Amino acid sequence: MKKILSVIICMTIILSCFAPSFASEPEEYPTVYVIGAHKNDIYNAQGETVYPLNADLGAIIKETLGPCLKELAKGMITNDYTSYAEEFNASWSPIFKDLILDKNGEVTNGSYTRFQTETDHLAGKTSGFGPWDCRFWYDWRESPIKTAHELKAHIDKVMELTGKDKVQLIGRCYGANVITAYLELYKDHAKTYISDISYYSSSVMGVDFMSALFSGQIKIENEALDSFLDYYISEQGLIGDETCATFAVALIELMNQAKMLGVTGDAFMSFVENFKADLFPLILRNTFGGWLSYWAMVTPDLYEQARDFVFNTEEVRAEYAGFIAKADEYYYTVQVNAIDTMLEMKDTGINFYIFAKYNFPEFPLYEGATAQGDGDTSVYRQSFGATCADYDKVLSEEYLSTVAPENMKYISPDKKIDASTCMFPDTTWFVKDLHHNYFAPLEAPSVEIMRYDITVDSEKYPQYMINVNNASLAPFEGTDEDYDKADENIFIATVDYIKAFFDLIIKLIKDEVKFSFNIGALT
Repeated sequence: MKKILSVIICMTIILSCFAPSFASEPEEYPTVYVIGAHKNDIYNAQGETVYPLNADLGAIIKETLGPCLKELAKGMITNDYTSYAEEFNASWSPIFKDLILDKNGEVTNGSYTRFQTETDHLAGKTSGFGPWDCRFWYDWRESPIKTAHELKAHIDKVMELTGKDKVQLIGRCYGANVITAYLELYKDHAKTYISDISYYSSSVMGVDFMSALFSGQIKIENEALDSFLDYYISEQGLIGDETCATFAVALIELMNQAKMLGVTGDAFMSFVENFKADLFPLILRNTFGGWLSYWAMVTPDLYEQARDFVFNTEEVRAEYAGFIAKADEYYYTVQVNAIDTMLEMKDTGINFYIFAKYNFPEFPLYEGATAQGDGDTSVYRQSFGATCADYDKVLSEEYLSTVAPENMKYISPDKKIDASTCMFPDTTWFVKDLHHNYFAPLEAPSVEIMRYDITVDSEKYPQYMINVNNASLAPFEGTDEDYDKADENIFIATVDYIKAFFDLIIKLIKDEVKFSFNIGALT
């Protein structure tokens, strides 16, 4: 009996040692994952897919190129490009007929989304929540204001079915805009029922190349074009034949160093200026500008200019009054207040975890497109304020010398990013070599980070990580090779070009060159 009693006492002592760890295990809340734009296919009323676009673009180009060029030539002679704009619009807008919203900003022609949000499977579920268990599907074309109301209802339903008193949120790209709209419209609800929020490659602060396009401020800079073409030719196989690709890269770099690339870009932009005011507003209203989601991703500094550029006459503004009112509502109610709203939420105990991705060139369509980014969005905007070197460059020694000693821990191992200037430097992560289109490696880590209130001081999830085969993340240590890259100059570029030129000539003589162009590399 004494032995039994001793065993019971020993077991009680042992279990009591573990009791604190059990008690301190944080509550597991459901994760509501708000998907990004374009992640929900669109069908027309006949059940045919209209997004992703299923048109034969090659056939359309072949059929319409002649008439468009004819009207363009007339415009060059008369300096009136109205007919050209109308011909171009007539060729391309039918593709978007069942896809864009109507002039009141409402879904048109009976089109609908493929996926609808389902919650029945959550009934009685109290643990083991994955990032996709409570995913929130929506029509990504519509106003973030409308979608925010739907998100609030979804959050309530998730809590009802699971019996939980809070949820945590993940916003992927444009999904972060939807969450930010919800935070602004339902502040008290959010303060009561939201535990933590993660943003992946957020577009809350806008997307630069889209903003430039919508505001008519497109500009081609030689360095940005050089980086963009180099990446897509060298890394993404835009040109199939290796010898041709090497020659193309060498030629582009030589033109860049000789300042010819910039001259070419300037000449092209000078030509575009002739018809930009006629063509851009018309074609944007009938294609990409027909989505309120895209208007929510215009940067705050260019929104009003973009609105006035696309809706460019009193007649057009009257025609699209309903659409414009919905776009304005998001801008004036949500976007201009976004930072203050996030800080207010933070002050009430909601933690924000920001995940930015980098080491990809930006689209070379705007001034400043040399910025470091994830292929769609700049790191500066994703991270809410990180200081970055230009793509393929590093922070200067002069800049690094101004960083306070206590902030040196925020400098990336490859000397490309200073996270100390972020809005939330201790809960903002940067993933190298993870493109904007890929998010899976972030999902499980972010759920764990939110649940356990992990910061960038974590050994498992340090501030700088690197993508491994689009499947997982690893701590990014960095080496000299990551930032010690010799600066190109005209002499090196000339030598590389001559070598590539003769290699190409030799291969052509031997008939060993196979010309191919992979347009899919750009998508």
